[in-house]
Amino acid sequence: MIEILKRKNSRIQFFICSILSGLLLGFGWPTDGNPIYLFIAFVPLLYVEVNSNLSLSYIFLFSFITFSIWNSIATWWLSYARRSDGSFALEAYLIPVFFNSFFMSIIFTFYSYLKRYTRSKNIGYTLLICLWILFEKLHLEWELSWPWLNLGNGFSNRIEWIQWYEYTGTLGGTIWIWIVNIGFTESILKYKKNKNILVLYNGLLFNIGKIFFLIFISNLIYMKYEGKDYNKHIEILILQPNIDPYYRKYNISTKNVILNLKNLINKKISKNPVIIIAPETTFPGNGNKIPINNINKNHIISFFRNYLKKKYPKTIFITGAELFISYNKNNRSETSIPIIFKNSSKIQWIDIFNSIIQISPSKKIEFHHKSKLVPGVETFPYKKIFFPILGNILLNFGGTTLELGKQKIPNIFIHPYSGVKIAPIICYESVYGEYVSSFLKKNAQLIVIITNDGWWSNSQGHKQHLYYARLRAIENRKFLARSANTGVSCFIDEKGEFLSSLPYGKRGFLYKRIPINNKITFYIKHGDYIFNISLFFTIVILLYIIIIIRNNKN
Repeated sequence: MIEILKRKNSRIQFFICSILSGLLLGFGWPTDGNPIYLFIAFVPLLYVEVNSNLSLSYIFLFSFITFSIWNSIATWWLSYARRSDGSFALEAYLIPVFFNSFFMSIIFTFYSYLKRYTRSKNIGYTLLICLWILFEKLHLEWELSWPWLNLGNGFSNRIEWIQWYEYTGTLGGTIWIWIVNIGFTESILKYKKNKNILVLYNGLLFNIGKIFFLIFISNLIYMKYEGKDYNKHIEILILQPNIDPYYRKYNISTKNVILNLKNLINKKISKNPVIIIAPETTFPGNGNKIPINNINKNHIISFFRNYLKKKYPKTIFITGAELFISYNKNNRSETSIPIIFKNSSKIQWIDIFNSIIQISPSKKIEFHHKSKLVPGVETFPYKKIFFPILGNILLNFGGTTLELGKQKIPNIFIHPYSGVKIAPIICYESVYGEYVSSFLKKNAQLIVIITNDGWWSNSQGHKQHLYYARLRAIENRKFLARSANTGVSCFIDEKGEFLSSLPYGKRGFLYKRIPINNKITFYIKHGDYIFNISLFFTIVILLYIIIIIRNNKN
């Protein structure tokens, strides 16, 4: 009976520890959270795993509690998403929270299972870090991609701590968090074993040192950083039309869209080479799409081309547009959908793209189609498997009910009059570090982000998205111009600092002269090389475990 009560009390204690870990992760997440909590957030969960001697099902349960609380707190803003009929889409919140927590718990439980065969705590902890890195990289690449809570993103509101991301990317931040958490856990366990308070203090101070050493190094880089290789400057005009995405965006006429933008442009423009930037899916308005075939003859494109040619001949206009291309039945793509046009009774197959286009007075139109699509909103992940089960439930919120096409190879834009090379990034793509750097590998000199951040009201959603853009500026040491419809438009410098910004929900413009550099950072050259190192160590440790298991059988 006493033994049963002890087990019951232990499980209550472990349950509380799991909740504590989840709360610390949630309260440490940007933008309002304090990332210092991230350095101790996993300690209660690791303590449970080490001390519990429970079955794997209980390890999974306790870790699922932790990760569910973290996901629920950090991404609660997803509950603001609405269906196309205007009703709140609670599934837009619950589905990612459940699946992301589930996947994280699988990783942690898998580590707990494998660790029992390693015969060494250090090897076990190394395996945990490597498995987590592999999981975060998977979240950047597969069709269920949701890298929003990759641990390295957690420092986006403390950019003076992470100036070394130009060498490691966000995966370096992930390693930092795990190493410190593991160090604190081991200090507590050693004290619990020998009751020597000096051992505890030494361990705690040593791990606090791990935190402040990197913060100190980062602050040195931050203070001493001087922009170099500035070979030119470019004037940029950012537009923020502030059109409500749910009630006005797909109802406003093309004429009103054009007038709205013209009024903003005419308030501040010069005769020098300028880049004008407008938000995601600005054109064509009223729910229409622009055909890619003969795009140069489109009346909207022609209007702005003539407008620039007449008034601002050295200016280019970069904006979001909804484009489409049609196919016949025999050559259609995997993402194409059947449609009947008004003036035809025949079924045609089309691909619809969320695109960014560059309009110049005399050159041909350049465009890039969004590559990183939002799962459940712009693309149906693993459609062949899930569509027969779920139907269109995933595509009925977020302002669209269609699956979009995408582009595999990134394009860079070139300003025909200044020669500035531009990385055109659309909305969700700005969360993907190595993907953004792939544009810089092609010698892009300026990052331009267009987005529409009004889907989740004035919540943490648009703020987190904004702050993650700062990480891209640091990784690539490039200036960044961001145009957001009902979000926050801004200029960000090479250190991730905001130079100027327009607040959420305000119609207006920003104008700035930005220096351009040709710097190629270590991260641009090598990308997520930490993933490759982690994969190597994971394979080596797994082979080591296999050998141990075989020897035990023999």
